[in-house]
Amino acid sequence: MTGGGLLELILLSMGWLFFLGGLAANYRTKSASRLGFVPGVVGSITVFFSVPPLAGYGIEVPWPWLWILLPLVIDLVLLAVRK
Repeated sequence: MTGGGLLELILLSMGWLFFLGGLAANYRTKSASRLGFVPGVVGSITVFFSVPPLAGYGIEVPWPWLWILLPLVIDLVLLAVRK
C-alpha cells in the first residue's frame, strides 16, 4: 500500500466514524449541542469519495447517487423525529 492509499483509507475511515458518531449524538441529544446537518454532509462526502475506490476493486455500486444522498436523508429524518 502506498502512502497516498493509506492516507485515503485513514480519511475515509474518519469520515465514516464521524458520520456514525454524529448520527448517534444527534439522536441522543435534543439540546442546543446538536451538530445539525454536519454529520449528513460529512457522510455524503465520504460516500462520494468511497464509490471510486470500490469500483477500482471491481465492486459495482448500484445507483451511486442514491447512496450519496442517503446520509442526508437519514440525518434529516433523525432531526425531524427528535423534535
